[in-house]
Amino acid sequence: MSAMTMAATTASDTTTAGVGSAATMMATTTSDATMAASATSGGEVMTATSDGTMTSTAAMTTTGTTGGKKIRVGLVTDTGKVNDGTFNQFAYEGMKRAEKDLGVEVNYVETAQQSDYEKNMATFADQKYDLIIGVGFLMGDAIKASATKYPNTMFAIVDSAADTSTLNLKGLVFQEDQAGYLAGVAAALTSKTGKIGVVGGKQIPPVQKYVMGYEAGAKSIKADIVVKSVYIDSFTDAAKGAESAKSMISDGADVIFGAGGQTGSGGIQAAAAQGVNVIGVDQDEYLTTFKNGATAGSDKLITSALKRVDNAVYQVIKDATMGQFKGGNAVGTAANGGIDYAPAHKATAVMTSDITGKLDAVKKGLADGSIKTGVTLQ
Repeated sequence: MSAMTMAATTASDTTTAGVGSAATMMATTTSDATMAASATSGGEVMTATSDGTMTSTAAMTTTGTTGGKKIRVGLVTDTGKVNDGTFNQFAYEGMKRAEKDLGVEVNYVETAQQSDYEKNMATFADQKYDLIIGVGFLMGDAIKASATKYPNTMFAIVDSAADTSTLNLKGLVFQEDQAGYLAGVAAALTSKTGKIGVVGGKQIPPVQKYVMGYEAGAKSIKADIVVKSVYIDSFTDAAKGAESAKSMISDGADVIFGAGGQTGSGGIQAAAAQGVNVIGVDQDEYLTTFKNGATAGSDKLITSALKRVDNAVYQVIKDATMGQFKGGNAVGTAANGGIDYAPAHKATAVMTSDITGKLDAVKKGLADGSIKTGVTLQ
């Protein structure tokens, strides 16, 4: 286990859950959200309830569910940490909320390198954890192999679609193009130079959909707007993200969208430090990357493209505790609250009520289908 950092918690956060003697205690604050909507998505009816969770109809019980009993849940992060400020952290927060609300026992592994994915999952599976959740598209093949190897264990994967024939595997996927589209609309409405940029992470479908949606949204407002984009082959290279953002700014970009984990966050931090407006990704980066407004440049964060990974993780844990775990895929969209945009916080002078009103109209159009992103990548 030398290649990974382990941390375990129980409901009281005071004892380890017994995954290795080198376990390290870690904790973060869980942020809850409220939403209410319902829609049919991906062949499954998803309902967003008042507590921010998403439920599905036609759920079927499969091997490994525990019907109301306390279960053990293990989270395997992608390369990065549970305090990375984006999707790993959001998944962790969803799990911690489930620990608090549902009384489940939780534990996590921070993956050091991609070759550790299956080993990290096996650590939990061999100790008879009930539900193992992987975070990230790159983990897709590893978790499918693990689900086949451990058919009596429930698995879920963020950002990778599941094979619907694998009854013990749930895919938690999102229409990132819709979130990117909202970010692009915000960027185009606030840009003065007619040039905007996006710093992407690895060139994989979830990131590509953000980038494509961003360009589509921007061009829906200004057809001749220039959108500069870059993919960086890492989700943890903040320095490279910063370098790319600075290059875009030198070329005239006056809004930068970071869509690549810590790499993208490095880009928007560098841009904000130069007085350029920025857009975060996955969760509200005002609360994470900009430390709830305490970090310099927080006044330049005009919004974040939200992908409610926390709610998806919470819901799959809740389903497992109720004996309603179901294989297949749950799809987060603008219609069911899985996709949204964050408030402007300190940047309301830029994100005026007129602009947010236009954004709300676009979000409504995405939700009811009257607005299409034009992105066909799955």
